[in-house]
Amino acid sequence: MDYLNFVVEIIEEYNSKGYLVGGVVRDYLLQRDVEDIDIGLKAKVGKIARNFADRIKGSFIILDKKREIYRVVKAELVYDFTLIKGDSIREDLRARDFTINSMALELSDVLDIEGDSLKNKVIDPYGGIDDLEKRLIRATQERVFAEDPLRLFRAVRFKAALNFNIDKGTEELMKKFNKGIDDIAKERIKEELLKILSCDGADQHLAYLEEKLGLLSQLVPGVERFKETGQCRYHREDLWEHSIYGVKKVEELLEEEFWRNKVDDKRISLLKLGVLLHDIGKLSTEREIDGEVHFYGHDKAGANYLGPILKRLRFSREEISYIKALVRYHMRPLALYYAHNLTNKGRYRFFNAGGDWVLDICLVAAADAMSSRELNDRKDELPGAMEFLKDLIRRDQKVKTKTEDLLLSGRDIIDIFGIKEGPTIGKLLNELREKQALEEIKDRQEAIEYLRDFLEE
Repeated sequence: MDYLNFVVEIIEEYNSKGYLVGGVVRDYLLQRDVEDIDIGLKAKVGKIARNFADRIKGSFIILDKKREIYRVVKAELVYDFTLIKGDSIREDLRARDFTINSMALELSDVLDIEGDSLKNKVIDPYGGIDDLEKRLIRATQERVFAEDPLRLFRAVRFKAALNFNIDKGTEELMKKFNKGIDDIAKERIKEELLKILSCDGADQHLAYLEEKLGLLSQLVPGVERFKETGQCRYHREDLWEHSIYGVKKVEELLEEEFWRNKVDDKRISLLKLGVLLHDIGKLSTEREIDGEVHFYGHDKAGANYLGPILKRLRFSREEISYIKALVRYHMRPLALYYAHNLTNKGRYRFFNAGGDWVLDICLVAAADAMSSRELNDRKDELPGAMEFLKDLIRRDQKVKTKTEDLLLSGRDIIDIFGIKEGPTIGKLLNELREKQALEEIKDRQEAIEYLRDFLEE
């Protein structure tokens, strides 16, 4: 943990005391990489934090002046400085959530002692070291979840990130206090949910959130009905089993050479959420026709349904557009696969609709196909479908390369045809992009002649 010697020097100058507290102690003992460092101080928090920022040439940020919470950022490292609550560090630790987060180390001890002997210096009133060795998440007190229901999600996040188990007594407390999440700021829930989704084995963690605690269906109304819907000619399984298995499959796909590193790490949690919810439109589109169950239009219905829910959960406009695109178009890639007489124009229309997310949509389609085929003894259908999806992605990349530089710009169209700026320009550029992608026009003169004919129609 770089720069802690500066903190110790500054604290001594102010004749005060400082501690490493919470998760940083936990991760230090587990020998995990530490990037977020929480420091508890007895006094002069703002002055010490600002002095520290100056010495290491870091950024100084006031998070909450009234509560004396300050942050210093230096490259990848984040140092949070807070005022110790109560009269002692032990009193401060009493207010924390889980035993493995309720430990502290006096800063000077961290610099002087390393290895197993460091454990002897840990201030550990709740047996956190013991629980680390047992790989156990245990609440410090019965009122933990009543005081802050977000801790329900934090418990599952630590379970996922550390591969720990949740203590049985703590699990019972979580079930008892699982109805208070409406009062939590939605930004906080969203952050915890995305962290859970970022972990390996996200299907198991999502199953725990819903099957043990009933939390997902409180966030996304309708999820509670997943186990009652979905069976049809192509699915013996219900929506819940199909969707959770799909999340498992998308993680497996992301380990394969073709898909690995093609999706930005920042989108992977959103991608998994899209897979989980890709069929939610089936809840409102289930129909029985000639004795068979169908879900016509469930892709569009699902995207429309999710928009307001994601907005309420404080997802950004871009994040909402992304997830809605995954849900709205997840059927299109394999519809093309099964289409008779598929043309380049048919492919292009999908590329145009999917925009920047064609690869991601195809990945959702792949996970969806694997889930339905593997759960219904139709694995023999997968090799052809998977190769088609990969070919579709390669073709999309070629189209994007071909249309990266259009033969005419918007300004060219205005100057050549005397058209005023407005929606017509965008329409003509889209028309030009399609013809250029399909290689129906190959140079500037052909582009001019094509648009002239198009305008005269």
